[in-house]
Amino acid sequence: MGWMTTILGLGLISGIETPVWANIQTIQPHPISISQNLAQSSVIYIDPSAGIDSAGSTGSQDGPYRSISYALQKAEPGTVIQLSPGTYSPETGEVFPILLKDGVTLQGDTATNGQSTVIMGGGNFVSPTFARQNATIRSEGNSQILGVTLTNPNTRGTGLWIESSNPTVSNCTFINSKREGIFITAEGNPKIISNIFTQNAGNGISVARSGGGEIRNNLFQNTGFGISINDEAAPMIIENQIIENRDGIVISHQAKPMLRNNLIENNERDGVVAISQAQPDLGTTTNPGENIIRSNGRYDVYNATRGYTLTVVGNEIDQTRISGAVEF
Repeated sequence: MGWMTTILGLGLISGIETPVWANIQTIQPHPISISQNLAQSSVIYIDPSAGIDSAGSTGSQDGPYRSISYALQKAEPGTVIQLSPGTYSPETGEVFPILLKDGVTLQGDTATNGQSTVIMGGGNFVSPTFARQNATIRSEGNSQILGVTLTNPNTRGTGLWIESSNPTVSNCTFINSKREGIFITAEGNPKIISNIFTQNAGNGISVARSGGGEIRNNLFQNTGFGISINDEAAPMIIENQIIENRDGIVISHQAKPMLRNNLIENNERDGVVAISQAQPDLGTTTNPGENIIRSNGRYDVYNATRGYTLTVVGNEIDQTRISGAVEF
């Protein structure tokens, strides 16, 4: 499956300062198709140390702006906002939450999952489906976020809020947010590919309402629930590593996600949990799951639904480490 190798030693200096990494092994990203028009796009350059947010700056390489917030006032669909290494925060002029416009690409360093390009902070807004929230970035339309680190140190803070939009999020790191790295809701249909989720107080990703999309080839490690799926959400969860979290994947209400080719192991409590009326697709006779679910603290698969039998055809699961009605 081309697994990404485990990362070690991620942390923060003095609680909410810039995330720092130590002893990180190479991450092998899953190839994705980024807009073919990127090279021909208008590019705005940002430098949080040397840039200036004023009419005298041009946003060129020689005259970069200082903040993403200022650049977005100039950006049109098709624009690439190219970020220099550094920390983007209220101290450098950012106004949160940053609203990433439809058709705009926010790009840092994809080769390192954005280790040196950190966006840190959060601001309140009113969500049409979830009332008052606090987020670092909100996406619109078909925007792209590539090669940056997002952290929201605010109480109940979320890194990226995806609501009724379809962004591509690739080769990023979501670390140390007080709630989750990404929240998907209201028919959000993103592609979330080859990212790292670690040390978030809540979940790596939360999917709610009618949220969907593709969650592929990400690493969820040492976070709350790796992925939490609720309401009528039905994302595709494919080729991820979900390891060493409190629980791997927790599915509730009437959610119907599809799980294929994931490695779910060594989570503190359970690997996959289904509650209420959840009906996850872990594999059928015509489309085997090919998930590896093993070595979790209590159960590898825990079916706590109200009278539903989970079908889990074509996976590597120890049948002695399940609870509830499960059909192999």
